[in-house]
Formats: sequence, structure tokens, C-alpha cells
Amino acid sequence: MPDEMRIITMTRLAIYEKGIGKEDLRLRQFSRADYTALALIRTFIFTTIGYGMVLGLIVLGNMEYLLANIDKMDLLYVGSLLLIGYVVLLAVYLIAAYIAAAVRYRRARHNIGGYTARLRKLRTDPEKKET
Repeated sequence: MPDEMRIITMTRLAIYEKGIGKEDLRLRQFSRADYTALALIRTFIFTTIGYGMVLGLIVLGNMEYLLANIDKMDLLYVGSLLLIGYVVLLAVYLIAAYIAAAVRYRRARHNIGGYTARLRKLRTDPEKKET
């Protein structure tokens, strides 16, 4: 008859592998620097696309006003405000993405540590020999 504790441990490991551990185990292939860099690159790309889309919607929504008053506007001032707004928004999102990636990586490494400890314990348990 199989050892009951070994079966419970194997079941818990299988549940972890199929559930929340799936992402943790995928993350194991990255170093911390690579994982956070990938998160920052992804955030930069999507923030830039989102800022461009929102800016485009604002321009399209106010097209009549813009066309009527384009000769009265200080385009250098408006452009600098838009650029400063973009840089500030990007900085805020990059800081948030860095913190989130670092926390997610640390939590996943902690979870994987428990997972590998259970695997080691499962492997080192002496198998019952029939006499």
C-alpha cells in the first residue's frame, strides 16, 4: 500500500503545477534583471501606443476648434506640454511596472523554493521495501 503522505504531497505538487504554479514555473527560466527588463519594455510599448491613441481621440474630438484656431496657437508650447505629459506618464507607469515585476518575481521565486523543497523531500523519502 502506498504511503499516504507521499500521495498527499504528490497531489499538492500536481495542483500547484496546474494552477498558480504554471506561471511561477515559466518565470523560473528568467533572471530577475531579464524579467524586469521585459516588463519595462512591454510597459514602454503599450504606454506609448495608449498615449498616442488617447491623444489622437482628443485631436479628432476637437478637430473643428483646432482647425479654427491653429494660427493663434503657440505650437511649440503645446508640443512641449504634450511631450512633458508623455514623459511624466511614462515615468509613472515604468516605476509602477518595475515595482510590480519585482514583487511578482520575488513571490514566484519564494513559491518555487517551497515547490522544490517538497520535490526534494519526496525524492529522498525512503521507499518501502517489501520483505
